[in-house]
Amino acid sequence: MKRILSVLFTALCFFSCSTSDYTIEGSVQDKVLNGTTIFIKERINREWISLDSTIIENGKFTFKGVSDSVKIVYLAYEFPKGNKVRQAFVLENGKLIAAIDSTGYMFIKGTSQNNLLQSYQDEKNTFYKKVENFFNTHKDSIKTTEQQLAYAKEENKLNSEEVSIDKKFATKHVNTIVGNFVFTNSFFRWTTSEKEALVALFNNDTKKITRIKEILADIETEKRIAVGNQYTDFRLPDLNGDSISLSDLVGKTDYVLVDFWASWCGDCIHSFPELKTLYNSYKGSRFEIIGVSLDDDRAAWSTAITSHQLGWKHVSDLRGWKCAGSRIYAVNSIPSTVLIDRSGKIVGRNLSIPEIGNLLSEKTQ
Repeated sequence: MKRILSVLFTALCFFSCSTSDYTIEGSVQDKVLNGTTIFIKERINREWISLDSTIIENGKFTFKGVSDSVKIVYLAYEFPKGNKVRQAFVLENGKLIAAIDSTGYMFIKGTSQNNLLQSYQDEKNTFYKKVENFFNTHKDSIKTTEQQLAYAKEENKLNSEEVSIDKKFATKHVNTIVGNFVFTNSFFRWTTSEKEALVALFNNDTKKITRIKEILADIETEKRIAVGNQYTDFRLPDLNGDSISLSDLVGKTDYVLVDFWASWCGDCIHSFPELKTLYNSYKGSRFEIIGVSLDDDRAAWSTAITSHQLGWKHVSDLRGWKCAGSRIYAVNSIPSTVLIDRSGKIVGRNLSIPEIGNLLSEKTQ
């Protein structure tokens, strides 16, 4: 009997001493955040789902629970109201330590995968500070066309630097939950060849991930609509319900710009003043724009067009990211553009507005 009890005690100790749940102990430097609700959220099919929440009190917060699978989720809060702050971490059983510093930056550590992800987040945060300094230094000094082009060139260098950070990390940690997360959140900046180089390293389990399978399919699409190839046509309804096809425009002007955007996209809205200036300078026989909205709300789409006075043609099937036009051109982030010349050849993807303006000015000389 004593032996049986000893075995039972050992078994109970094993299960009770092993980590079968998770604890997140958080601290906050800024007292203003006291009383703020902080969430654990998961993003599923581009929708944010709340898994748990708690209140920050006396600069502290705690989450406790059981995770039946290892997955990427986010700590999220708003400050000030409407400004969403999110930090990715790996939700897995174990003890995690989270902290929010006086700038609002979060770090989350405690398990090997979270420590790894945090090292990546730290490198990206350092890079973002560099970008912010660049923008603050140059934002008021851009006057001439030459300065605009020089600025666009430096901006492209920064984009390449960010891709290099993401690519290095995703390659070094390929086939891990953290490596896959970095890839699926940055791949849209990579060239097709860069993506294919990483895909060659994927194991079967990685290739079976739903988001990875979607990206693999888009890589094949990208090859068909790469710069130098002929454009692919699409037909979508405008605000009045009348169908407009891309082929209705291509060949009528020197260039057609397909602009993928949405009313909820802040970067898209930010680009409109410069895009309107470009359009007003060259519209007619030299230049046309067709805006393809990834909205799913007709009123929001219509209001954005009117309030921002966007005078070019607009179409949408109001299917959000499943928009037929965006799927044809493998659009996974916005704003995104495709520039097509009079012959129907794709001459640029995601060119800066100064770069497009330079092409148009060359055409008129």
